[in-house]
Amino acid sequence: MKPENDDRQAKLQELLDRSDVRSMDQRLETRLNLRAELELLEEQLNELKTQFELYFTGIAALPPDKLHDTVKRQIRLLNSAPFKSSEMGFRLRTLKNRYQSFHTYFQRVMREKEAGVYVKDVFKAQVREQAEREEQFAQTAGGAAERGLKDLFQSYREALKRETGRELDLDFDKFKKNLIKRAKETKEKTGAKKLTFKVIVRDGKVIVQANPVN
Repeated sequence: MKPENDDRQAKLQELLDRSDVRSMDQRLETRLNLRAELELLEEQLNELKTQFELYFTGIAALPPDKLHDTVKRQIRLLNSAPFKSSEMGFRLRTLKNRYQSFHTYFQRVMREKEAGVYVKDVFKAQVREQAEREEQFAQTAGGAAERGLKDLFQSYREALKRETGRELDLDFDKFKKNLIKRAKETKEKTGAKKLTFKVIVRDGKVIVQANPVN
């Protein structure tokens, strides 16, 4: 068991070293190898999920906060990169949506653990079943709408960070619920059958603007 644990720790340290915060400025100043950086992010996400599994099942004593911070820095790095390829841009959006799904789920499990209602034995089955459901759902029209909502949510978070200078811990489910409520109210008020949304900054305040489509 120990050699396997040593291998896992070595893998984790390698991912942290490859995204060392001290090299971030250097990587921004040089032309990024976007494909390699995206592959690194995907590796980090896979490892983050594994490390959270180890924590939730009681194998690891602490949550993987350092790796989690590293993943967030990697996403910020890629957000600032000049994506000239639609393929690369799509892959980044996919990975960000995957991270957001993980993050939402991790937060829920953490709340259950704090409340003492989490059953650790079912975690891996839940993750696997959720991943399968998400993959099937992603192929539907509803999945496309969900991706659009997550992209809008990400834009909203990034705009808030630019305006406030700090990263806020926002809940996607609450954002989605409020947006659906606003969409219904706007449609009833304007008679529009379809709406588009975009994030704007007005008088220093970040808002999501609804625009009726004729």
